[in-house]
Amino acid sequence: MSHRNARDWNRLLAGRPLVRVWSEEPMIATQRIPERLEGDTVEGAEARGKHHLLRFASGRVLHSHLMMSGVWRLVPDGRTVSPHGLFLGLSVQGLTAALYRCPNVRLLEPGEPLPIAVQRLGKDLLAVATDPGADTAAALRRCDPGRQVGDALMDQRVVSGIGNVYKSESLFLAGIDPWRAVGSLTEQEAARVGELAAQLLERGVRDRGRISTYDRPGRPPGLRPSGEKWVYGRRGLPCRRCGTPVRSRGQGDANRTTYWCPACQR
Repeated sequence: MSHRNARDWNRLLAGRPLVRVWSEEPMIATQRIPERLEGDTVEGAEARGKHHLLRFASGRVLHSHLMMSGVWRLVPDGRTVSPHGLFLGLSVQGLTAALYRCPNVRLLEPGEPLPIAVQRLGKDLLAVATDPGADTAAALRRCDPGRQVGDALMDQRVVSGIGNVYKSESLFLAGIDPWRAVGSLTEQEAARVGELAAQLLERGVRDRGRISTYDRPGRPPGLRPSGEKWVYGRRGLPCRRCGTPVRSRGQGDANRTTYWCPACQR
C-alpha cells in the first residue's frame, strides 16, 4: 500500500502547489497542519516499509503510518471528499489526497529528524537500491540464531515491507517452516525468502487491489485480483500443492497468526 501510494503521489502530486489543506480532527489539531502547509508545494513522496513520507518544497515532511485501519485516498475534483473518518485533506488543482482513520500522522519541520521507527527500519525490499535476496540473507544473519524465522520477517527492523500475509505466503513458496530457527537457514534459503517476498510485494503494488498470491489454473489473465492465497486464511483447508490441511497459530510477541503447510514446509 505505501509503495503504491508513493508512486501515485509522485505521478499526480509532485511539483504542484497546495490550494487547500484542512483538518477538523481533534487528535491532530494541535499540530496546526493546515496553517503550517499553507502555500507549500508538494516536492515528492517516498515509501519506507509501511511508512509514508510526503515531502514539500519548504523542507517539511508529512509522515504517516496507516497501521491496520488507516487509508489514503485520491479524490478527483467533482467527487465528494467524505468527511466521515477524515483526518487530513491535501488538495492540489484537480485532486485531493485524503487521509482517513489515521491518528499516526505528524508534520516535521525542515531539518527535523525522521521518527525513530523510520530510522531503525531494515532494508525496504522494494527500494531501488535493495537486493532483496542478498539483503534479506544478510539481515537474517544478524538476528538471534534461535529466533523463529516467521517472527523475524515481521520485524521491520530486519527488513521492511513484509506484513502478515506476505510472511506466510513467501515462506510457503520457499518451502520453509515458519517455526524454524533463523540460524538453521542456509544462505540460499534466506535469500530465496527475500526474493519471493519482494516479488509478491511488487505484485501487490501492481495489482492495485486485494492481495492475491495464487491464481487458479486456467484463470484468464487480466482479470481483477482474486484475493486468493496459497495458505493465508485457509486453516483446515487442503494445501493447494499436496492436500495436507493447512495449519495456523499465533507467533511472536504480537501473536500474529501464521499459516503454513506442515508437509510442504520443512
